Amino acid sequence: MPLGDSITQADRDHNSYRRPLWFKLREAKYEVNFVGSTKSHFLGNAPKSDFDQDHEGHWGWRIDEVINRIDNWMSNAKPDIVLIHLGTNDILGGESSDSAIAELNQLIQKIRQQNPNVTILLAQLIPATNGERLIRDFNQKMSGLARSLNTETSPVIVVDQFTGFNPKQDTYDGLHPNESGEQKMATRWFEALRKVLR
Repeated sequence: MPLGDSITQADRDHNSYRRPLWFKLREAKYEVNFVGSTKSHFLGNAPKSDFDQDHEGHWGWRIDEVINRIDNWMSNAKPDIVLIHLGTNDILGGESSDSAIAELNQLIQKIRQQNPNVTILLAQLIPATNGERLIRDFNQKMSGLARSLNTETSPVIVVDQFTGFNPKQDTYDGLHPNESGEQKMATRWFEALRKVLR
């Protein structure tokens, strides 16, 4: 389950990281099924429809909004692995990193209530041209959260989406990935998934 905000959903002019990730997984002969309650992109559909489009990306959403809906999404989709890239709207919207981390903790607990054996891939947020220091602080705290929650039955694995991502080159507006940014995100997710997929 790709779970997140606009960076996961993308708009009608962009395919999101999900498309190149899907192709990387297929080329490596992994049999995977993306799951989620929607296929749509913001203001329309993905430019290309040649990949598994199910996802749980929601344009503009904060962590608390996702918390309110996660039980329903989890019980319907029953994912074994959840890819989380969440917190950008919280941090850039003025919420403290401590508060956002506490909500992330709550979200992971709710996901585990639905599937105690779920694997969580928790992305450090990609940088934005405005707010890089805030995002860096949040990402550092996220690593501590992952260590505290990680268990053998339900691993929480940090995926570094921050390092090497250049918002001037890899986004179209300082925040949302362009094609090169989507490729970079897909590569990081793929490297992490290779370690957990059979």
